[in-house]
Amino acid sequence: MEVDFTTCLVFNTRMAARAVTRRYDGLLRPYGVTSAQFSLIGGIKRGEGQTVTELAERNGIDRTSLTRNLDRLEAMGLIASHPAAKGNARVCDLTAEGEALVTRLVPLWVEAQAEMRELLSATDFSTTLDVLKRLSRV
Repeated sequence: MEVDFTTCLVFNTRMAARAVTRRYDGLLRPYGVTSAQFSLIGGIKRGEGQTVTELAERNGIDRTSLTRNLDRLEAMGLIASHPAAKGNARVCDLTAEGEALVTRLVPLWVEAQAEMRELLSATDFSTTLDVLKRLSRV
């Protein structure tokens, strides 16, 4: 049986994810954060008061990787963590420096998004985003 592995969804998705990540990482490198870290900062900003477990679930990251990145962001002074009001959970919030970084980087992120829309066409971009969101819920 002949199989065409060039049509493998896993392979093509991983290759595309790496290419997109490299593009965004290159844009953010001068600011000392990776695209994964900037996404976490955005997630923290969107849902302040979330526990580490909630952040992991909402960002599709295992707790170990999330904790490692949160520790880096805290060491950089971009976030601050503290115990949750209940239980032994940890909650992270943006610091003033983290807020300033978001303000500085959002225009670059908008520019990168526009570049990706241009590469894909507006229709393809929307369709791709819809499909990725649908697949992430599976």
